Amino acid sequence: MPSAMRTADRRLPSGRSRALAASIVIGILAVGCGGGPPSAPPTSAAAVQTPAPTPVAHLSAPVKADIIYQAMVRAGLKIAPNNASTGGPGHEPVKRINATYAGWPLSISEYSSVQSLLDATNWKTGAAPTSGEAPISFLGLNILIEWGPTTGGTQRKPDDRQIAAAEALHAALDPLVSPVAARTIVPIPGISATPEPAATPAATAAPSTKPPKTPKPTKKP
Repeated sequence: MPSAMRTADRRLPSGRSRALAASIVIGILAVGCGGGPPSAPPTSAAAVQTPAPTPVAHLSAPVKADIIYQAMVRAGLKIAPNNASTGGPGHEPVKRINATYAGWPLSISEYSSVQSLLDATNWKTGAAPTSGEAPISFLGLNILIEWGPTTGGTQRKPDDRQIAAAEALHAALDPLVSPVAARTIVPIPGISATPEPAATPAATAAPSTKPPKTPKPTKKP
């Protein structure tokens, strides 16, 4: 019996041993669960830079109507295309894109040259549009843009929203085909009537290289 009792005593830990074991377990849990503050996420070596806007390159005549349309759409103008037509061989304009912009019809006409555009339109910068003409028109290089209804007994005037849209249209067009001449039925802020583009000047005659004639002496009476 005494031997069996001693064996049983060794299996049951004393109160001091139980307290020591409990403290060890609590310490392990504290180390595992506590830890230091969470580490900050790694930062990139260099900050991401916002790319600078690409400058718009000025175009040279003759300019394609498709290029103008695509550039204005990229500039953020909400232009809805409707259809396109051509003048046919030997006829002007070479191409016309018909669209809708800010509730009004918009046309982008491409002529074969600056001179052919001036000849076809008899453009006069600053002249008021008349019946049958668009209330707002812009001309640059060989491109003519007409915006607004062309039918009806009287000219339709743009409202405040359309005046702002005309400013945006001019701002998108001017870097491409400047100088841009304008004809509008009402004054539009930020748009001035600039001279129409000049056609290729005719060749001037070279100055004569012949020496001037020496006058003949007069005879004495």
